[in-house]
Amino acid sequence: MIRNLSGTLALAGALLLASTASQAATVNGFANGGFEDATGNVAAGWVGAAQGYTISKYSYSGENALRLQSPAINSAVALQNSVDDGGMPPLTPGDNPIFSFWMTGEQGSLGVVNYALRYLDSVGNILADSQAQEIGHLISWDEWTYFSYDLGVVPDGTTSAFIEFSQAIGPIGTGPAGEEWTAGIVIIDDVYLGVEASVVPLPAAAWLFGSALIALVGIKRRK
Repeated sequence: MIRNLSGTLALAGALLLASTASQAATVNGFANGGFEDATGNVAAGWVGAAQGYTISKYSYSGENALRLQSPAINSAVALQNSVDDGGMPPLTPGDNPIFSFWMTGEQGSLGVVNYALRYLDSVGNILADSQAQEIGHLISWDEWTYFSYDLGVVPDGTTSAFIEFSQAIGPIGTGPAGEEWTAGIVIIDDVYLGVEASVVPLPAAAWLFGSALIALVGIKRRK
């Protein structure tokens, strides 16, 4: 009897755990959003253009972050096509993913920091476009700032997401440890695009059933 009850209890426990896990599941639309997969100044899945794209050890989480620095009148840029560059699965039309990241740094009075998020079809046509979102005036070295953006429902025909971070000339000053001689430095971490999996509430009866099984096993063992 105990053996049968234990087996049933194990099955119920597995179902409970599976349900809990499904509620926390997510789908990530960009590869290496934490920049942990990096060798030297190159982060896997990301494309550097212009100048000033490196890896920083001053991170929001983990060991690495993206560092954009533009000491001259041109831009530092980091790019990723989620499929072509990141190797991620195609986006699902009808989903409504949220784009988010953390940023710190200083753009100064002459600096401009932008990001742009786009949904593309298989040949690169833009099906949805955030346009350039200027955000540099909202950051400082004093703290990390969280940003999020909702581009809306993924249109039919969409295969990939494209993100571009760019920065123009900034000030020369001082920053946190390891970033002392700063010239328009911006640091970005934990870049994410995803939707939470469908949450299926677990019936209260299932929790009561599990509790009853535990009680029964305890009684039989005492006998």
